[in-house]
Amino acid sequence: MLYLSQNVKFDRNLGYEEKNLNTLLTKEGLEILCNRLCYEPKIRFCGIINSMGKAIACGFKNGIHPLNKEEQRQMLYIESSLELSMKNEFNDTLGNVNFIATYRDNLALITIPIKQNYLLLISAERNASIENIVKNAINFFESNNLLDETKEPISKNKNFSIFSECA
Repeated sequence: MLYLSQNVKFDRNLGYEEKNLNTLLTKEGLEILCNRLCYEPKIRFCGIINSMGKAIACGFKNGIHPLNKEEQRQMLYIESSLELSMKNEFNDTLGNVNFIATYRDNLALITIPIKQNYLLLISAERNASIENIVKNAINFFESNNLLDETKEPISKNKNFSIFSECA
């Protein structure tokens, strides 16, 4: 059974006990967060990627196998990190990047910047509601103090929605 609050209790079958996620900024703590997000409907994968494009923590939904080989996954992580870094170059004039969504034929990829130049990379089923996934992930990471305090969280924007228009 999962409870979302400052003290999160994971099913004993998963091997986790009640822990305060606010203090779990270790690899184990980040893996707990990634595995928790994989319980969300339609999410296949969740990973924390550093600014060099290296996965420092990740989790897959039970029964899901990676779509790519390890080398291809590493390339995807590096690409996601570079894309976010390049988009951040326009933060002064256009505002902060809240998230990046990429739709592919087989799935959707979502990149969300979190603390200290890390990013949250989520792979979801193609027909998933990206808006709901982003809101849930941001709320979860905000509640665990893992979003950058210098950015205004998008979850505070009551009119938040996704449009398929060009900037």
